[in-house]
Amino acid sequence: MIRGIAKGVASTEIAELLAPYGGDPERIALPRDRRTRRRKGIAYVFVPSPHAARAAIDALNNATLQEKQITLELADERPPKKPRRFNGPPRRF
Repeated sequence: MIRGIAKGVASTEIAELLAPYGGDPERIALPRDRRTRRRKGIAYVFVPSPHAARAAIDALNNATLQEKQITLELADERPPKKPRRFNGPPRRF
């Protein structure tokens, strides 16, 4: 996970930054706020091995990208999604 990303950073720039560490350009996520649709300032990048991820963190943590300092850390595993229940419209009592 990368924190502190500027608003104008494209996924291609992140891919170039992490290419030496095996970052997969097809697996970069730049999440947006659901309500405002603005980027949250973080990115998730898939790196194939824990060793490569640790090397990227050691080399790029506190680096500067488009005049903003970025921090890298290992992201937690995503918990499994809970199934949704659709029983019709909500009841009013």
